[in-house]
Parts: sequence; structure tokens; C-alpha cells
Amino acid sequence: MKSLRHTTVRVDDRIACERCAVADHPVARMRGLLGRSDLPRGEGVLLRSAGSIHTFFMRFPIDVVFLDADDRVLEVVPHLAPWRAAGVKGARSVLELAAGEADARGIRAGSTLTLDVESPQGHVAFREAAQTMSEYVIILFVISATVMTAIALMSGVVASLIQLAADIFP
Repeated sequence: MKSLRHTTVRVDDRIACERCAVADHPVARMRGLLGRSDLPRGEGVLLRSAGSIHTFFMRFPIDVVFLDADDRVLEVVPHLAPWRAAGVKGARSVLELAAGEADARGIRAGSTLTLDVESPQGHVAFREAAQTMSEYVIILFVISATVMTAIALMSGVVASLIQLAADIFP
């Protein structure tokens, strides 16, 4: 599993995100911001090859910037709350920022984003191993949450059926 690269993102020659993780492989895109308790100002995640996102299992709102194939801003969705989804037709990448950052940094529809040269990585092997383990933990968490939701739904259905049977056959 390769390590996430980090870069600085600029919009129209102004810094939009000082430390942006570039998630350009499937597991990194799936993980996104899951498992984090917050997203500090100046940090973000650029999801490459994504036209929509969700904030399921997240604990905080984010600003979502949808980009076309030329990294032009198609739309900004400010303060997207947890347990929501958003998408834009024609979007090819998504930049996730702390809530309020898009407006504060002047990111608007029609702006163009550019990526600076990626920053150095130190201790790559350790970082890759830690990332791989955390990705597996996140995947297991999502799977177990889905199973638990299904069990809860099924127990509600079974309880409703028992109640219905009791009403029909007293």
C-alpha cells in the first residue's frame, strides 16, 4: 500500500490548503477523513477520481470543493454536515477542507486549483505500515457498522411481525 503524498494547494495563486493529502488510490479515497475527530485549518484531502462524497461516520462538518478534469472549481458545498452526501455532474476530483475554509480562502466556482511540488516524506516504510493498518481498521469498522445496522433493522422487522401476528391471532 503506498503512502499518501502531501502537497500545497493553491487557488488563483493564493494558498487554499497548506497541507493537503492526495488520495489517489481506492483505499485512500474510501478512508478519506474517516476516523478523525477534526480537520484543522490549513489541512485537507484531495480525492482524485471522485465525483461525489459522503460524510457518513464523520464527526464534523466540512467544506467540499468539486473540481473538473482541469482542476477548475465547479461548485463549493459549504459546511456539509455529518451523515450527508453530495455530488456534482462532471466533477473529477474533490477537495475536502475544514468547514468555513473555502469562503475564508476565496475558493469560488470558476477558480482554478494548482498543486505545488509534494513535500518530503520521512520514515516512509513506517508511515506506509501504519496507514495500511489504519485502513484495515477503518474497513472493518465500516463493515461491522453496516452489519450492526442490518441486525437492528431486522430485529425491528421481527418485532413488528410478532406484534402483527399477536394482533391477528389473539
